[in-house]
Amino acid sequence: MEDAVEAFRPQVILTLAGCGLSNLARKTAQRHRLPLAGLFLDWFPVMRGHYGHKSTRGTLSRRYRKLYAECDLAFCTSDGMQEILGPHPNSHVIYPMPGKYRVTAGNTCPTRTGRFRLVYVGSVENFYGRMLCSLIEKVEATSDLEIVVVGPKADWPKQLLERARARGAYLGFKPPEETADVLASADALLVVMSFEKEHELFMRTSFTTKFLDYVAFGRPVILWGPEYSAPVRVTRRHGGAAVISSDDAGAVVSLCRQIAGDTALNEELSKQALQLHRTLFNPDRLQAIFVGEIENLVAARANQ
Repeated sequence: MEDAVEAFRPQVILTLAGCGLSNLARKTAQRHRLPLAGLFLDWFPVMRGHYGHKSTRGTLSRRYRKLYAECDLAFCTSDGMQEILGPHPNSHVIYPMPGKYRVTAGNTCPTRTGRFRLVYVGSVENFYGRMLCSLIEKVEATSDLEIVVVGPKADWPKQLLERARARGAYLGFKPPEETADVLASADALLVVMSFEKEHELFMRTSFTTKFLDYVAFGRPVILWGPEYSAPVRVTRRHGGAAVISSDDAGAVVSLCRQIAGDTALNEELSKQALQLHRTLFNPDRLQAIFVGEIENLVAARANQ
C-alpha cells in the first residue's frame, strides 16, 4: 500500500465502508495526511454474506459508525442510511448508479401469452426468494397474470423451482442485454423489500439498484415492501411506483389486475417512473454529485 501511494500520489483516499480494507484505507489516509472519503452502501455488519454472527454485529456496527464519523466525506446509499449513521458535516445521499441496458434487435425474452406480465430482476435468494415464492404461488392460480423472474442461484423449494422453470417463470441468470429484453417485455416491474423483523435495519438503510434500473424503461413499478424501507420512503415523497406495504402476496396480484384494467393508472405510473429517472434517479445527476464533492474535498484540503 505504501509503495502504491508513493507511486500514484493520490489526493484523496476512497474506501468502501465495511469491507476488509476500509480500516487499512483509514490508516493510510491518516499516515499520509490525505482526506478520506467513504462509500456507505449497505449495513455490512448485519449481512450474513459478510459477517453475520450475531455476537459480532454490535461491535462491527460501532466500527461502521466510527468510520463514518472519521471520514472527511461520506456518500450514503439512501436517506435512511444517512439518518441512522447520524450527523456528519459532509455527508451526501447518492442512490445506487443504475446499469446501462439496451434492448437487442433479436428479442430473447419469453414469448408473450396475452397475460399481464410482471417482471422481477435481482436477488432471488433468502428473504427475497421467500417473498417471490409466495407471489409465484398466487400468480400460478390465476389465468390472467404471469410473472417472470431473472436472477441467479434461486434457493426455492424444489417442486416450485421446477414448475417455475418449466413454465418460464424463472429464467435464472441473464446477461445485461438479455435482461433488457425481459424488462422491455414487462407490463409492470417488481421491487421487493423484506418485511421480516430480522432484516429491518437492512431495509431501512439499503436501496435496491433495480429500482433505478426499472424506471428507465417507463413501465409501471410495483414496490412491495414495508413503510420503513428506504425505497418506500422515497416513493412516498417523490412518486415513481405503486406501493404494497403489507406482506400479502395477494395484494400484489390485486394491484396487477388494477393496473391492467385501468389505462389512466397505467399511464400515470409509467409517467411517474420516467419522471423519477429524469430527476432524482438521473445517473448524470448522481455522477455529478459524486465527482463534484470529491473535487470540493480536494480543493478545500489544498487551500488549508
